[in-house]
Amino acid sequence: MAKNIQNRNHTAKAATTLDDPNDLKMAVRDGLSTMDIQERSAFINDLESEMVRINLDIRSYLVPLGIPGRSPEDLTPTEVGHLVRFLKLNVPQAMRAVERAMSRHSAFGTEPRGSGDRLAA
Repeated sequence: MAKNIQNRNHTAKAATTLDDPNDLKMAVRDGLSTMDIQERSAFINDLESEMVRINLDIRSYLVPLGIPGRSPEDLTPTEVGHLVRFLKLNVPQAMRAVERAMSRHSAFGTEPRGSGDRLAA
């Protein structure tokens, strides 16, 4: 029974993280910080592909946010975190793309972890 309670708490934390734009930004930044450049590039490419699937262009949001990156390799974890936070606040239809991209990468805590860890998906 204790395990069921823990699993429910784990699910609640995951949902809360996705609901709060600042928590989501930090989760993305922290997850990307643990990745090497190839993994980061793969995540950003996945995010870009998912955005295209819903007829959104990730690059159109970079300049207004003051992000000079021209390619996935140019984007820092903090910049991607800012982008995802912006999308959460201003482009709610993009969140499905963000969630799908995050679910493909273990750095975002798709596997249950101990209490106190932030989860993004």
